[in-house]
Amino acid sequence: KVVFKKRNEGKKNMKVTTIMASPLKNGNGEIMVNEIIKGIKENNDIKITKYYLEDLNIESCHACGHCGDGIDCKIKDDGSEIIDNLLNTDLLIFSSPIYFGQMSAQGKTFIDRWYSIFTNPQKEFKGKAILVFASMQPEGFYNPYIELTKTNTFQFMGWDVINTLSAGEVIMPGDVNNQVEKLKEAYEAGKAL
Repeated sequence: KVVFKKRNEGKKNMKVTTIMASPLKNGNGEIMVNEIIKGIKENNDIKITKYYLEDLNIESCHACGHCGDGIDCKIKDDGSEIIDNLLNTDLLIFSSPIYFGQMSAQGKTFIDRWYSIFTNPQKEFKGKAILVFASMQPEGFYNPYIELTKTNTFQFMGWDVINTLSAGEVIMPGDVNNQVEKLKEAYEAGKAL
């Protein structure tokens, strides 16, 4: 007996949210993210929402103390919309260059707004996450910072960080294209899902 499978049979439906924290589009981090997505599409039907933080209106946390149990952040901007989306995403892919020893200002400003989730026990992040970093420094130079960001920020906030990827010695946009193994690593990270 011959059984014909439907084209999408066996594929999981997955909601993927990408946060591009670089001020540049089509930079090295985004190239790696695109490889991850290409890999994910091998085994999954996905709905992707991509945010470019540089293009959005995201205020910094004002430390006003307004948010709390059952109380949302009083700031109503693009940051609030993204946070609401993240509460229901299956996979977050967060990508940032490392400038002056840490993630971009755009990325840090957005993550500081997660305080409104931290103070509200009725809301939580519960999806998987892949972190992508790119820097001018040699490969491995920022591993302590990346590990700290993974554990003290993302895992602390509830994300199941399943992979962290980084590319070193990428100075100009597109330099990561010369690191074939890095692109393959990104693709395989997505395909593994």
